[in-house]
Amino acid sequence: MKKIIYILSLFTLLVSTSCEKWLDVQPRTKIKSTDLLLTEQGYKDALIGVYTLLKSESLYAKELTFGFVDAVSRQYDTYNNSTYNDVANWKYVEVAQVRTMIDNIWIKMYNAIANLNNILDNIDKNREIFSDDNYYIIKGEALGLRAFLHFDLLRLFASSDLTKKSIPLIRSLSTQITESLTGEQTISLILSDLDEAIIALEKDPIKIGKKLVNPDSEFLSNRHMRFNYYAAKATAARAYLWAGNKTKALENAMDVINVSDQIFPWVATSNVSATEDKNRDFTFSTEHIFSLNVYNLKDISNRWLFAALSSMQLFRGSYYFERMYEKTGVGVSDYRLVYITKTLPGTTNYVIYKHYQPDSYKSDFAARIPLIKKSEMYYIAAECNLGVNNAQSINYLNMVRNNRGITTNLASSLAETAIIAEILKEYRKEFQSEGQLFYYCKRTKMSRFPDYSMNLSESVYVLPMPEKEIEYGFREQ
Repeated sequence: MKKIIYILSLFTLLVSTSCEKWLDVQPRTKIKSTDLLLTEQGYKDALIGVYTLLKSESLYAKELTFGFVDAVSRQYDTYNNSTYNDVANWKYVEVAQVRTMIDNIWIKMYNAIANLNNILDNIDKNREIFSDDNYYIIKGEALGLRAFLHFDLLRLFASSDLTKKSIPLIRSLSTQITESLTGEQTISLILSDLDEAIIALEKDPIKIGKKLVNPDSEFLSNRHMRFNYYAAKATAARAYLWAGNKTKALENAMDVINVSDQIFPWVATSNVSATEDKNRDFTFSTEHIFSLNVYNLKDISNRWLFAALSSMQLFRGSYYFERMYEKTGVGVSDYRLVYITKTLPGTTNYVIYKHYQPDSYKSDFAARIPLIKKSEMYYIAAECNLGVNNAQSINYLNMVRNNRGITTNLASSLAETAIIAEILKEYRKEFQSEGQLFYYCKRTKMSRFPDYSMNLSESVYVLPMPEKEIEYGFREQ
């Protein structure tokens, strides 16, 4: 039976004057955990510090978006790539570099959870120090982020068979051994956190239209780059679908869809098709339900995606890429092919330009890493309507396709198996460089990754947990 020892690594949390440009945190092991949490500003700093942790290359700035999880699901041609070829061939244990990447994901995710637990362990007893609705916002964000991170850990390190032992779910700062729960138990507790987060985030200013600029508080501006009310709803939709509860998944997805035209509007064609790259919205930023502002994204993306023909570059050959986007058919006008991808000079290889940061990039679009987008809620709604209202499933898919420049609608008479095939196509097209295809394939128990001939075993879908005591006090027994 796997058990884990859980210890907090404390941080000095540094905050810039802009909510969009969090600075790196530096470890400090001798400070008492409660010293930071004596003022409202201390809680704000602690929460911002968690977002900073999430923006490391080991997590969502690379490995959990366009790096490890996309390489694992064979999104790239990695035969010349010195880093990701072993990842793409699932050498999780045999190759030390791959093992280190996996261990770092585990360490840093639980370290972020530790810092969230530090907030949540103290916030209720310090409620009187908060002004306005900040108690509810900070508590709701911390609860929601804790659920979000536990859910991604479950999707990475646990079996899709929810009766099996999964991951340690840690809800308090403690040095006590925490036993791994079953997948069912873990999902239940994740959803409990999300329920509580949703209640607290009823106070979220995003619900009254204050998504970008909040004149009353810089801290409460740019709510799409924080774990907001609708991010909690969207994460609940993901989690319920993972648990097989399509009724609740659809309910939560619809709560987002029903307000999305006002709060998360479809990207404007003019912003996608702008002549100059510096004015092009590569990530469809208006549709972000939850994203991160990664201030050094240009350095990261240039190194891995746009370094001219280097051995590190992540690309895909034209044959599979163009077939995936249906270039000779409906995809000829697809924004995701026409405007968001480019061929490398002198080759027929494609690179996804979602994370491209051109010089003088328009600030509205710059440095964005999307973690949840509006389109996914439509895919979830389409999947949940299968066998109940297939015509509605097709309508949801057509809505996304129409807003991606595809002018030919799917036929209303499509059979259920054909609709499932179209949902997979959309996950492939929409989430290039975002890491979501791996989770879709795992949840639906696909026997092969698309366009790859080798059969998959559970050992491919379930990353190995750390085997020995490692930094920050994690140990399996």
